[in-house]
Amino acid sequence: PRITKAEMGGGVTDKYQVVNPTAEFAADTPKIYCVWKAEGLQAGASVRGVWIADDVGDAAPKNFKIDEATVKVPFANEGSLTLSKPDKGFPPGKYHVDIYLGTDLSKSVPFTIAAPAE
Repeated sequence: PRITKAEMGGGVTDKYQVVNPTAEFAADTPKIYCVWKAEGLQAGASVRGVWIADDVGDAAPKNFKIDEATVKVPFANEGSLTLSKPDKGFPPGKYHVDIYLGTDLSKSVPFTIAAPAE
């Protein structure tokens, strides 16, 4: 099994299509979504998402793990992962989400949080 496609965006439809695809988000984005497609994956398989802050200045150490969640796949080859906004908003910087199938890293998807306009 492997992840064949992963896309970031501001939402997800009930058919696992990303809404407003983008790799750059505002600090006040309520939720960030990663929609993924796979091949060779069975319904009920476990998929783990690990959200990492690569470089957010003084807000956190480099490569800081923000959150991690394991989901059971409802349909054989598609699903989504979600990261909710912290109380004070996302610190501007570079991030990524790692998608694991079992213990194997299958895909890493980068994204950025834009600095607020002055």
